Amino acid sequence: MRTTWRTAALVALATMVIGTGACGGQPASPPDPAAAARQRVLDDADAPCVGDRGQLVAIENVKHDLTAAWQTGQGDTGVVLLHQADAGLCQWSGFAGLVAGKGHRALSVDVNSRDAVEFAQAAVAHLRAGGAKRVFVVGASRGGTIALAAAAGVTPPVDGVVSLSAPTVYDADARAAVAKLSAPVIIAAGANEARFADAARELHGLSVSAHKKLVLPDSYRHGVGLLDDAMNTLLLAFLADPAAATA
Repeated sequence: MRTTWRTAALVALATMVIGTGACGGQPASPPDPAAAARQRVLDDADAPCVGDRGQLVAIENVKHDLTAAWQTGQGDTGVVLLHQADAGLCQWSGFAGLVAGKGHRALSVDVNSRDAVEFAQAAVAHLRAGGAKRVFVVGASRGGTIALAAAAGVTPPVDGVVSLSAPTVYDADARAAVAKLSAPVIIAAGANEARFADAARELHGLSVSAHKKLVLPDSYRHGVGLLDDAMNTLLLAFLADPAAATA
């Protein structure tokens, strides 16, 4: 769910005017339209996996659009999690629990809109503003394409990127991204995923990172479906030491 606080500003102004006329006295203090817009995003967030709605946060991109995200865990390392197309922030709930269990922060972001790259970059900024000293971006399928494209445009660079079953192009250009992305990267797909495995090989070949790893397990599973014990172990090791995990 995303919105813009500018719409809320108009609503707030109309409410203030109506309230002043009705009371005939001093106008009440006008509401904060930006805060109202952020609260609306949180109230409307599709997050059935979140037991404590207080863990939901509103992420604002450079266009001042908003989207919902679920933040869990603590620590100096933050992990942005980007879901597949037609899914939502709860898709990463299992892995987010593993991340939090290792003493890290997980931020699962609703990136269903076309400006998903900007929201992913805003999520990186959100974690850094909250004190994260190391930030990783992890995505599956469309989210994997978005993860690579977003990370390629972040300054200072992120500490690592994971892309699972990413198309080369899906609302962003992963080919162009890996050709300039210097951060450590894991690119994975099921070996039996046909075109997604081919895309993983192509992206790995184009990658200019000094620390890159291609992972093609014998599987038909797609995106987050690749998160078995072996993949989880690899990704958690990557968060601890990207260079060693990609050696």
